[in-house]
Amino acid sequence: MRLAVGIDLGTTNSALAWVDLDERPRRVAVLSVRQLIAPGDVGRRETLPSFFYVPGEHELAPGATALPWDPLNKDVVGELARAQGALVPGRLVSSAKSWLCHPSVDRRAAILPWGAPPEVERRSPVDVSARYLLHLAAAFSVETGVALAQCPLVLTVPASFDEVARELTIEAAARAGLTKLTLLEEPQAAFYSWLVDHGEDPGAVLTDGQTLLVCDIGGGTTDFTLIQCHAGEAGKPWSFTRTAVGDHLLLGGDNMDLALARRVEKRLPAKLDAVRFQQLLQACRVAKEKLLSSEEAARPSWRINVAGRGRGVIGGSIAAELTREEVMETVVEGFFPLVNQDDKPSVARGGGLREFGLPYASDAAVTRHLAAFLRRHDARPDALLFNGGVLTAQAIRDRVTQQLATWSGRAPIVLENNVPHLAVARGAAYSVLARAGQGLRIAAGAARAYYVEIEAPVASGSTSSSGLTVLCLTARGDEEGGDVEVPGREFQLLTNRPVRFRLFSSSDRDDRAGDLVTLRAEELVELPPIVTVLRFPRSSQDVTIAVRLHVQHTEVGTVDITLVAPATNTRWKLAFDLRSTEQASAAMQQDSGEQSVHSPAPIDDAHKAAAIEVIQRVFGKDHPQPIDPAHAMKELTSAIGRDKHEWPLPLLRALWEPLRDLRGQRGRTVEHEARWLNLVGYCLRPGYGVALDDWRVKEAWRLFNAGMVNDKDHRVRLEWWILWRRVSGGLTRTMQDELHKRLAPLFLPDAKKKGERKLPPVQEAAEMWRVLASLERVLWVEKHKLGETLLARLEKPRDKESSAMPAWALGRFGARIPLYGAIENVVSRHKAERWVERLCALDWSQPGGRDLAFAAAEIARASGDRGRDLDEPLRHRVAARLEKSGDDGPRLAKIVLEPTALEAREERTAFGDALPIGLRLSSTEGRADD
Repeated sequence: MRLAVGIDLGTTNSALAWVDLDERPRRVAVLSVRQLIAPGDVGRRETLPSFFYVPGEHELAPGATALPWDPLNKDVVGELARAQGALVPGRLVSSAKSWLCHPSVDRRAAILPWGAPPEVERRSPVDVSARYLLHLAAAFSVETGVALAQCPLVLTVPASFDEVARELTIEAAARAGLTKLTLLEEPQAAFYSWLVDHGEDPGAVLTDGQTLLVCDIGGGTTDFTLIQCHAGEAGKPWSFTRTAVGDHLLLGGDNMDLALARRVEKRLPAKLDAVRFQQLLQACRVAKEKLLSSEEAARPSWRINVAGRGRGVIGGSIAAELTREEVMETVVEGFFPLVNQDDKPSVARGGGLREFGLPYASDAAVTRHLAAFLRRHDARPDALLFNGGVLTAQAIRDRVTQQLATWSGRAPIVLENNVPHLAVARGAAYSVLARAGQGLRIAAGAARAYYVEIEAPVASGSTSSSGLTVLCLTARGDEEGGDVEVPGREFQLLTNRPVRFRLFSSSDRDDRAGDLVTLRAEELVELPPIVTVLRFPRSSQDVTIAVRLHVQHTEVGTVDITLVAPATNTRWKLAFDLRSTEQASAAMQQDSGEQSVHSPAPIDDAHKAAAIEVIQRVFGKDHPQPIDPAHAMKELTSAIGRDKHEWPLPLLRALWEPLRDLRGQRGRTVEHEARWLNLVGYCLRPGYGVALDDWRVKEAWRLFNAGMVNDKDHRVRLEWWILWRRVSGGLTRTMQDELHKRLAPLFLPDAKKKGERKLPPVQEAAEMWRVLASLERVLWVEKHKLGETLLARLEKPRDKESSAMPAWALGRFGARIPLYGAIENVVSRHKAERWVERLCALDWSQPGGRDLAFAAAEIARASGDRGRDLDEPLRHRVAARLEKSGDDGPRLAKIVLEPTALEAREERTAFGDALPIGLRLSSTEGRADD
């Protein structure tokens, strides 16, 4: 028996279907998944609920989690996991798929269940996803007698998944032993499922040339896809082309459940803790599904019950009624309002609805996102296919259809989806037949041709080229999976230095992949460039070598370019994510209300050259017109024509280049070294924000092991530590650990006893503390040790040692919202609560009281994530104290009570420095792109 398998790895439910390749007529079969439905009770369900439960040591009886294929199984997934999690939410992992595309966490780290008590064993989003696949694989093997790893396998992902999330999905499959697979976009799979039922005669419903919109809204994501329909001529079969996919939207049923839960919570006398809110959330999910179900249309309300955890009012059980009208108002009107076709989704710097660590879309109106998608692709759908659990509700389907009719003046044809919960798995299995030419296929052809600029030689006697010389990487209509060789051409590649690849696209040119053409700039649309450093292993100097190109348009939506040097057989691989590239290009073209405020006019080449000349005159050896290091900043300000706080990011990074080249001259005097360190830190701060900053910081890091030249001088030592604090955001975890190992033993009590090291001078010690507090990638347990030590000193009478303890650092150690680090690496909520209690016991009216207030505000700051936020009554007490703490008090009190984006002045305080003009934190969450 030869089986082709499709798997829908869903946010809320997962499913598996297959086609027997030897069977005639062929049909798509769906696996009835064996799973635990109660302790010790195995039953069958059409889907595997995507829930993972971590049972307590004595919670379930021995053998209660045994499975037919694994009597010793301990993991709980599926129906029992969901049911058990409703009783003990703190041990439940849900929405693991959403975590796969979360940019502010380490997705390979054991972080789930999010916000669980310390005793609960955690798993990574990748591991949990792998566990669902392992279960499906085992259930399939028992059912069919065929090993899933031996079958052609298609695994689905949201069309909008970026390259990282796709790769992590492939990694999860590999951990489950599934290494031979193809990825397929879920909306395509849903349409393939429709073709399973209508493929013999799609013309009975569709018309040649029609545009089909697949609207796929599941538990975690919203996906839009456009498919062009083509009727076959002279007896040829129909063909279909996927022409566009939408941006990634973490917006779905989970958001709707959250909105309902928050609505119910407002009726309660106090805010629920994370565990009980999770129970309320699950109860609201059930209520939503029941009240929006056509089978329950006559039911006016649904009773919600949440078990109690204590004797108090909120500790007791909760009972509330959620009416159908409330659900319609919250879900239909809140998430699917009727909007104008030119409406744009709002973009909030602080993000949108946020709970349990997930960064949901800032605008919850699906219809506004749909309007932007259709406007961007100049599309008016003729036909509409609904998919996803949210769209099983007739009221929501009717609203989307009504909205499209309002925009275009006519209602689209609605294709029937008989099995929305199984459609993606069914379509994935059928796609194997389609790829083999035994079914109607959707060509995922590129809607645009893509190009990369090639620097063409200027002919003798010519002063400039007459346009852009570009290489066509992929042609319009190219299908994913194709390879292109560029024969007979060699290109010159600069290695060991930053290189910039300019990317372009065209929606109307018909160049073939591999064509080298010269075009006018207006014929192409420029995309965000790729900037990188390609290392040549045989030299550390700049080397220009001849390379040939091999281009592959992969099945996961990237264009891979392999540069091969024939002389040495050295290979470099570049991957361009076409989906994220197009999204970034669209984002670049959107209006931004802050653009004029935070993006200054660029510095012209003449002023930049004058500034570089100043640096060469300060640090260049034997320069005929030297400048004293003490006058360097004044001369730079004069050459640039702007105050140093108005130097934009591109200029700062440009000034770093000559500083790097002159690093060998930095130590010839104390003044030169102190000024050089000061300028390097100023030009590279905060260590990220510009392409190639990771490379620049690595270059600067070479100094760390080399050390200071004039290491006995106090000024040099101060600038040394200020440099590392300023660029800390660009340091890798390994680099930060090295800094931590160098500095922490000077201050931790136990470490001091072992080494008996002498405490540095007061001012230098203060800078060291600031460096330690800026190392957000160091493990939270180390932050806790340092924070405890610092707080203990702050509680003692001020003396020489305690005066070197900046309270600012305590705010960074315990911050609820990191500036750039992963959010799972913050100090635990319970430890942070104890710190805030102790801070509030100190006298804020004494010198340094402003820093104490800042520290309390950072540690108590509201993130909107109950796994991190401090107890609400405590935050109200802190806010009341902050209100009276000075001019900044009301603003600090506000950020403690509600999630609020950082203002410019708060960014300066949090970083301990002014951010370069033109750089703002993109959200109130950190960066986890270590």
